[in-house]
Amino acid sequence: MSEGIRQPPWHKPKGTSVPVLRVNNSMTKKKEEFIPEVGKRIGWYSCGPTVYDKSHMGHARAYITFDILRRILEDYFGYDVFYVMNITDIDDKIIIGTRHKFLFDQFKASHSTLSKDLIAAVESAWTKYVTENLGEYDQNISTQWGAFVEKYTAGKIVIPKKKKEKADLHKKMGGNTFSAIRQAKDALAKGNTSDSAAHELLDGSRDVVAAWLDAKDGDKITDQKLFRDYAAYWEDEFFVDTDALNIRRPDVLTRVSEYVPEIITYVEKIIANGYAYEVDGSVYFDTKAFGAAEGHDYAKLEPWSAGNEGLAEEGEGGKKAHGKKNNSDFALWKGSKAGEPAWPSPWGEGRPGWHIECSAMASEVLGEKLDIHTGGIDLAFPHHDNELAQAEAHYDCQQWVNYFLHAGHLHIEGQKMSKSLKNFVTIREALEQYTAAQIRLMYLLHQWDSILDYGAGSMTEARALETAIHNFLANVKAVVQEQSAPQTFTGAHNYREAEKALAATFEERRTAVHAALCDSFNTPVAMLQLRELIAAGNTYYQEKEKARQTPNAQILGKIAKYVTKMMRTFGVFPDSNVEIGVGGGAAGKSSDEALLPYLQILSSFRDGVRELAQAKAEPKEFLKLSDKLRDDDLVDVGVVLDDREGGKALVKIVDREVLIKQREEKRQRELQKQKEKEEKARAAAQKKAEKLAKGATPPAEFFKDEAGRKEFSEWDEQGIPTKDIQGEPLSKNKRKNVEKQHSAQAKLHQEYLAWKAEGN
Repeated sequence: MSEGIRQPPWHKPKGTSVPVLRVNNSMTKKKEEFIPEVGKRIGWYSCGPTVYDKSHMGHARAYITFDILRRILEDYFGYDVFYVMNITDIDDKIIIGTRHKFLFDQFKASHSTLSKDLIAAVESAWTKYVTENLGEYDQNISTQWGAFVEKYTAGKIVIPKKKKEKADLHKKMGGNTFSAIRQAKDALAKGNTSDSAAHELLDGSRDVVAAWLDAKDGDKITDQKLFRDYAAYWEDEFFVDTDALNIRRPDVLTRVSEYVPEIITYVEKIIANGYAYEVDGSVYFDTKAFGAAEGHDYAKLEPWSAGNEGLAEEGEGGKKAHGKKNNSDFALWKGSKAGEPAWPSPWGEGRPGWHIECSAMASEVLGEKLDIHTGGIDLAFPHHDNELAQAEAHYDCQQWVNYFLHAGHLHIEGQKMSKSLKNFVTIREALEQYTAAQIRLMYLLHQWDSILDYGAGSMTEARALETAIHNFLANVKAVVQEQSAPQTFTGAHNYREAEKALAATFEERRTAVHAALCDSFNTPVAMLQLRELIAAGNTYYQEKEKARQTPNAQILGKIAKYVTKMMRTFGVFPDSNVEIGVGGGAAGKSSDEALLPYLQILSSFRDGVRELAQAKAEPKEFLKLSDKLRDDDLVDVGVVLDDREGGKALVKIVDREVLIKQREEKRQRELQKQKEKEEKARAAAQKKAEKLAKGATPPAEFFKDEAGRKEFSEWDEQGIPTKDIQGEPLSKNKRKNVEKQHSAQAKLHQEYLAWKAEGN
């Protein structure tokens, strides 16, 4: 560097302020800036399922929601998420479910013949069920069921609002069993004693009979393997469902049955710290002692619910315990009862309480500080509040969880979905009707922490959005592929006002998406921005097509890659996506294997063209063959041909399953349309036939039927009446009227003859 010569001063850019991530924290009920304890690492614990039955869309509300949030934090914001989820495989519902299944299957296997004794047994079960669950509303319910149902349906029975949903369930179960008993009696009266008749009775009364058997023999079940096998089955089913929904599996999965020793140690520490006590082999958390201690607060999430004995009791499985110091105290360890799984402990044989399971397992894996804890909003109190109290009592700390995120409810027809109310749509039922991508888009279109009412309307919007996304990506991919071939040099650039405007729109929408995601993962706004970006891209492409100009593949490609990236981030597209769009699924295949289906279609099309040419077929036959190639053969391998002005089709690679589903939906619409058309034609033909049938009578005989002979006494040579029944000549008006009717019948008779001549 020459002496005395210096670089000019450098001016540091001023920059602009950018939004920071804020999350709706249930610990404060407001949006707080998100700050992990250690750098970019996030320790996250999520309440997993209690595995005792089929997973429904209410479960999906939580697990898809948290999968979306996890993906945004991992794939968009770049955090290192360590995601832990539990499986509750020790629980009252699992115990009851195991016993019910075992006892019912055993009972069913031992009753292969329909008999009076079997019907009497089911009647006993039914009487016990309706008396115990509905008897408070009608003391004569078991002898006057029909009258009870009539009054219940008419709203003449007063039921407290908080009991109404359960009462509806009990009425439904009682009604199903009552009908099954009545059908069984009818079958037996006709001499039908078959095993199918017996099983029809039992299957129709399964829940009622199982509860009856459990009350008699549930405490005799001692094989603990039954409980583990039952939970293991439903755990496997749960992951089949979540895999189908493209939900990432946790980094660590904790099962309660595998952490019992750690849970016992955890409880011992809480006792040692003075926040729990033992009573008759059970251990209870002392809520008053904890709340009174300096630096501790009980029910941080919902302090207003701390005195709600109903909620507290529900958190204990609806059972009141004896010997507790305070009504709000809850079980950390439950002394064993006959017919329940049990483990040895310092307090005797027993099992963990529900709330302690999560605190102990989360602490065992993540330690004494959690960045994020997630779960459904219905678990906030008492479960999550009790979790916090237990962990903070164990560590004697003020704050165990920094950010508590609660997913909103999913409702169906305005009611919260629940297994106990039997008003749920299972995940598999939903997947029979919609794709996993469509379901996830529905969730993205609604705020993660608010109520979502699942139904046809919300899914229609999601399906329309899915179609728009796929069409846009397919169009862009086709443009990019089309322009990947060597281009003719024109000496003119392709970045003019339209391209500048599109690039500016892209930057605006991308910035808006970022701001939305920083605003507590506001995916509805983010999806709106993406939708408008796609609309802008479509408008640009269409205008270029209309003007017969070449679209800028670089800008369109950049937008399409961004949209694809966001869809992959949100989990709409699988993680293994190709660069743009969902891809054709040829990954992992050899080039020969990948090409073969397309070459077979080409060969078949060539054969068809040759056959038509040799037969000197009409041009329309070649067009039919061409349409078959476009609408059937290529769709089966994920290829779309879009006809364009000028005759050159645009070739697009699209997800095969999406195309097939769209084709099937189109065919169903066409079939429905054809069915309606045929029904309309059939109705018209029937109406015409009925009308023409009246024309079977020749006009000369029209007024000579039984009714006519009661009204008239003489007719002329054409069969037109001339005198009434009293022999008086017809009046002028009457004569005019019958002549008009005669003329109409003559015309109708001619139509009838012509119709019959056609072979009808």
